[in-house]
Amino acid sequence: MSKQLMIYENIQPLSDKHRTWAVNVSSYDFAAHLNSSPLLATEIPFAAGEYPIIFSATATEGEYLPLAVMGLKEGQNLFIDANGKFSARYIPAFIRRYPFVLAGAKEAETLTLCIDENSKACIPDGSQGKRLFDDNGEQSAHLKEVVEFLKDYQYRAEMTKAFCKKLHELDLLEPMQATITFKDNQAANMNLTGFYVVKREKLKKISDAEVLDLFKKDGMELIYSHMQSLSNLNDLINKMSGQMVPANA
Repeated sequence: MSKQLMIYENIQPLSDKHRTWAVNVSSYDFAAHLNSSPLLATEIPFAAGEYPIIFSATATEGEYLPLAVMGLKEGQNLFIDANGKFSARYIPAFIRRYPFVLAGAKEAETLTLCIDENSKACIPDGSQGKRLFDDNGEQSAHLKEVVEFLKDYQYRAEMTKAFCKKLHELDLLEPMQATITFKDNQAANMNLTGFYVVKREKLKKISDAEVLDLFKKDGMELIYSHMQSLSNLNDLINKMSGQMVPANA
């Protein structure tokens, strides 16, 4: 079955049908195929300590999305092991919100709380994990926390759009490519393309007024965190190299 929204398989509105359901996310194997995860702008300083953070162009002209890079090739996540354990200290909110999501048409004024019914984290009989509803059919304390988390996620997603729009307006994003070589396995060498970064040279060219505006809106902190995070690419290369079988083995 094809994935929806990268990690979901069967999104359905939460309803009375789920009255007995509980959720227990004991494995992150649902994200083991993600070589990158969307980030909220406010996550960038936290994620920058572990992941290279890049920007990807969306289907809408002039729109970009911050991504935490987790793998160097399609279907590879170097931070999730065979047992579904996440080795990174910081896990992006995009992944932490699973198996829940707010969904709805673009023009809709309100979004609907949904759950991935095919998720292994869902326990229909409520025998383990955190219940979604209490015995009276009211939202459990856990579900209320989930709703607040998702509402905050949507709010910060709009802030992220505004931040990326500002980067585009200031012409700070530049396409980049990286050539990756492996000393013990030359056949695995690769070129990474199709991503964007903020270039220091372009940042120096914007006006003092624009710098002040970015600074007051915490944009400068996000930009410098992003630029610093690119050094984490070497860590990803080392992770991947450590999993390889030498070509002459």
